[in-house]
Amino acid sequence: MIDSDKLNRYFRGDSSQQEKEEIQLWLEESEENNAEFMSLRALHDITLCSLPEQGIRQFNHATRKNRHILFEWTKIAAAILITFGVSYYFLNGSSNEEIKMQTLHVPAGQRAELALTDGTKVWLNSLTTFTFPNRFTEESRRVHVDGEAYFDVKQDNKKKFTVNTGAYDIHVLGTEFNVIAYSKDTRFETSLITGSVEIEACNGSQKLLLYPGKKAYLKNNQLVTVPLLDDDLFLWRDGILNFRNERVEEILSKLELYYNIKIINQKHTIKDIRYTGKFRIDDGVEHVMNVLKIAIGLRYTRDSENNTISIN
Repeated sequence: MIDSDKLNRYFRGDSSQQEKEEIQLWLEESEENNAEFMSLRALHDITLCSLPEQGIRQFNHATRKNRHILFEWTKIAAAILITFGVSYYFLNGSSNEEIKMQTLHVPAGQRAELALTDGTKVWLNSLTTFTFPNRFTEESRRVHVDGEAYFDVKQDNKKKFTVNTGAYDIHVLGTEFNVIAYSKDTRFETSLITGSVEIEACNGSQKLLLYPGKKAYLKNNQLVTVPLLDDDLFLWRDGILNFRNERVEEILSKLELYYNIKIINQKHTIKDIRYTGKFRIDDGVEHVMNVLKIAIGLRYTRDSENNTISIN
């Protein structure tokens, strides 16, 4: 992970030659780094154009110690960026206008909130990539999610809303639901708060109708449903990680996803220990690890250069 201060200086044009070379090498390492760079650059630019001077000053001088400032302005900027697009297509769009796909990537440890052109609201969790059109067609509303997202879908009885996750399509008319479908993780979950949704395998092998207060998930490659017992699971929209009687192994897996870090657990005796607690996402992965260190007695070391945490 590149230092956020260096990226901010680069965006402002204040980087040294050494920093420019370091950022260039970081960009060449992976497509993920490029996606994160482009997302932060877009959000930085729209923030400079749209936020008051005091907010811009806070954004530009955010430090690693106070990265929550950057997270909050990034979240606001994402909403502003999409709002601008929405306003443009409401005022100037036409049925003859070419449909273009847009992609928003949320970097590790951050969140984003946006509104689509039909009035649907979407919250995106850390390391989520969301692809959507600049306007919906007259026949359908279709978006793609790789990660975790919460939808409050604007009802339209004539035009269903479809969320594609790669392996499954989720069809709705108007409802609130949460979906977890990271491509680098095998877990798939859909939790329904209101309305109803139909989950359909893209290959046509499975189809399931989900009702409010239920969660569907994969078990032995089949969709099964269970009661949804804890609405607090969706507190991530407010920047809170909530673990309720979860196994340490599951907690570590979520931390890997949300913070884009590799956690190597060499102490297998702790994996089935259960833990309950809430954390601010912006406080970082080490804060969570330090609390777990006290709560369950684990020991860990962090290798920042290789972006790993080892539990021993």
